[in-house]
Amino acid sequence: MSWAVTATGGAAVPIYLGYRWWRRHQREQELARELDEANSDVLQIPEHLSPALAALARETHRLRLELETPVRRVRAPLISETPWARRQRCDEYDSALYEVRRAIWDWLRTLRRLEPKDQLLLGELGLSVAPFRRVLFGCDRTTDVWEQVVFAQAPDLDLIWAELRRAILELRRFERALLSASIDPYR
Repeated sequence: MSWAVTATGGAAVPIYLGYRWWRRHQREQELARELDEANSDVLQIPEHLSPALAALARETHRLRLELETPVRRVRAPLISETPWARRQRCDEYDSALYEVRRAIWDWLRTLRRLEPKDQLLLGELGLSVAPFRRVLFGCDRTTDVWEQVVFAQAPDLDLIWAELRRAILELRRFERALLSASIDPYR
């Protein structure tokens, strides 16, 4: 009888790991499909845009593609992790989030450097930077930037994906509105 219990318990571990792997694989495939759909557009800049707005459109497209980084780089573990593996995963996440934030700040600097007439056009199109504040200030893994604990708090990948999806879709809307804007030459 002890053999039957051991055989059953021993068989449960590979089944459980297989199930966890399958769930993670399905989630990653779903995220990859959503990212491919959101970023499948080919950038075609109309000739009537000013050079500054054309550069902004290119930067917006680049930023939209770069926001995929944390989602594609960080993977959920199959089983509980060692403190060192979790620390490495947290470091990868923090690094990816740093890159995303830096790209957003560069994009915001590009917006700030626009001429007043281009900024006015963006305002008339209803384009704002407010939706990106959550990605800049709300996706932290922890409140302690100098966290020195053995078992670090893991990032909430679903929360991060929701925020990044919102930012990607908003950038897509921003880019489409910018590229479809009709510039009046007699203004």
